[in-house]
Amino acid sequence: MKTTFRNLVMAAAVLMQTGMAHAEGGAMGVFVATPEQLSVSESASKTVGVSQVNGQSAQVLYGDPTKAGLYTVLLRLDAHKRIMPLSHPDSRFVTVLSGTFYIGFGDKYDQTGLRGLPPGGIYTEPAHVNHFGETRDEPVLVAITGYGPSGTTYANPAEAPKPGK
Repeated sequence: MKTTFRNLVMAAAVLMQTGMAHAEGGAMGVFVATPEQLSVSESASKTVGVSQVNGQSAQVLYGDPTKAGLYTVLLRLDAHKRIMPLSHPDSRFVTVLSGTFYIGFGDKYDQTGLRGLPPGGIYTEPAHVNHFGETRDEPVLVAITGYGPSGTTYANPAEAPKPGK
């Protein structure tokens, strides 16, 4: 099951790069790609449902996270980034494609509660459940799949990233 899900996410990424998939959830072809073949360089500032910390880039692979329906977003985080506790209105699955991502759950950032997930690791983000995370000495690439509409709410609004920061 884990391999099938990972292959579906990678397939969606390649289709988007070749223009074969439709952002609104149109027909999707079959293909296979490795994480090294995926390129994510667009700013995440306009992508709904991600943390918006500086050093993030994102690409919507399928669907539209602002609308009702299935979506997948490929998210790249630079090394040494911290995501403070936040939640989303929709439930999501996250698959680590490259690097090690450290994830924890709760209303306050607690480094002792972080669990490192290597490539192939999967975790869920249940709707309205606060979670937090960080990258360490390497960038991380994850695929987020949910059923929108999505959004992001910080547990402590003062910890939300400021535009351009």
